[in-house]
Amino acid sequence: MKNLEPSRDCAGGGESAPTWDHEWLWQSAAVFAAKAHSGLTTPGTDDPYFSHSARVALLISAVFRCHDEELLAAAHLHDVLEKTEVRSLDLSARFGDRVAEWVEWLSKDEKGGRDTYWDRLPAAPWQARLIKMADALDHLNGLTEYRPARLRAARKALKLANSHEPEIERAAKILRQAIAAQEASPNH
Repeated sequence: MKNLEPSRDCAGGGESAPTWDHEWLWQSAAVFAAKAHSGLTTPGTDDPYFSHSARVALLISAVFRCHDEELLAAAHLHDVLEKTEVRSLDLSARFGDRVAEWVEWLSKDEKGGRDTYWDRLPAAPWQARLIKMADALDHLNGLTEYRPARLRAARKALKLANSHEPEIERAAKILRQAIAAQEASPNH
């Protein structure tokens, strides 16, 4: 590993670099999410559902270049409230209030479902919006039968780029390119 420090444009400010004996929060979150999603598969595939959560975290780190450990933890956990029996209080106790809050923003509730979900997301903290943009980007690589719905969701996620954090601007550029590539594809 070359650089263990959080990127300057993504760190919460004043944070020190982790040490080698430090169990990073995102590692604990990955294990927790993998266990919580155990037995679940990605719709239409045999892929373990956790592979989606892991890809979302990897997109944030490798593609959007954001290495903040709370944000990466929330990325791993982004579907646990919606798809498992895990409660927000569990996340808050184990991973902190900020991680739990971001995951809550990314969870559809039973009452409002998808309609209120997309209506409230633009007001979410930029970290939650960044995770949603990575989520949409990952879904664009799914099964072609889901492509029209995934493109609609990706276009909605692109509208979440309503602020000027460098991470959001990078994510918007990449998501915009991915949408254009999908729309230009002969299978569109």
